Amino acid sequence: MFKLPRSARFGLVVMVAGIAVGTLATTQRLPVTPAGVSAAPRATTTPTPAPSLDMKVASANLSFTMPLSMLGGAPPMRARAGILVDLDTGAILWAKQPDLELAPASLTKVLTALVALENFSPDQAVTITPDALGQSTADTLMHLKAGQTFTVEELLEGMLLPSGDDAASAIAVDTVGADRFIAAMNEQVAALGLHESHFSATAGLDDPHLYSSAYDLAVIAAYTYEHFALFDQIVATRAINLPASAEHPAFELHNLDALLQAYPAAVGIKPGWTGNAGACLIGMAVRGGHRLLAVLLSANYPARLESRLFDWGFQLDGLPPLLPPTPSPSPAHR
Repeated sequence: MFKLPRSARFGLVVMVAGIAVGTLATTQRLPVTPAGVSAAPRATTTPTPAPSLDMKVASANLSFTMPLSMLGGAPPMRARAGILVDLDTGAILWAKQPDLELAPASLTKVLTALVALENFSPDQAVTITPDALGQSTADTLMHLKAGQTFTVEELLEGMLLPSGDDAASAIAVDTVGADRFIAAMNEQVAALGLHESHFSATAGLDDPHLYSSAYDLAVIAAYTYEHFALFDQIVATRAINLPASAEHPAFELHNLDALLQAYPAAVGIKPGWTGNAGACLIGMAVRGGHRLLAVLLSANYPARLESRLFDWGFQLDGLPPLLPPTPSPSPAHR
């Protein structure tokens, strides 16, 4: 993994913004902004998370290796940042600004799932309260109602397939409380050795205090996929029907992940979109015993892009492409 040294970051802030020496003791980072694209907004300070008390976090020595020189021939990626990782070797096959801090949109929900799976039994009952609801009608929703009761597994399905912001909220608010859960999210990030992320909510709506990088999201997704078979099962499923019970009505949950349709070897993981983040995607594909994981942030049609990126990555392992070749532009008529 490569990262700009902290001292160099501070020096960059001094040169660009003329910040006084005393300000360098803060945790503010300068966003790197290519021309014509706005970076994720930053708050002037990073809030101190509430203590997570007895919430569990998983420690792991998980990192990916950047080659001395990047392999050539990767398809062009119209994305602000991204990464392609061979999970079997830990090698980074392709990267574009992988440490750039950006709004992650609903990719946040992968970390929410990780914290929930670390701390709650899948069959734990959760009764929905009004405090967990009140999302905008423009949000993606599972359409929960106060007084209904679901298992943690059912809420994970509602959060990861239709990307229900209400399910993401209920997993925190109606279990241990939002502050305590979000504190555990940030402690989990630190326990994985990650430094380019901070989370202020469970759903991923735009917020100056909520940001991550393609590298960090790849580590979070890889750890979650490796350690929780239930997560793998959910994100690979195109639709789930929750039958009606005494605690809630029936639900038809459809997976919003277009990668499952775009690439035959795809097994999930999570798409996202907000006005500030643009379209984002964590994707994973498996072929011939090889596992590749990709993250694209602020991308145009990320499922199409990751499909091409996966095909290229698998060809490095000697596997034939699954997609037809990209047609060449027609010559202009004279």
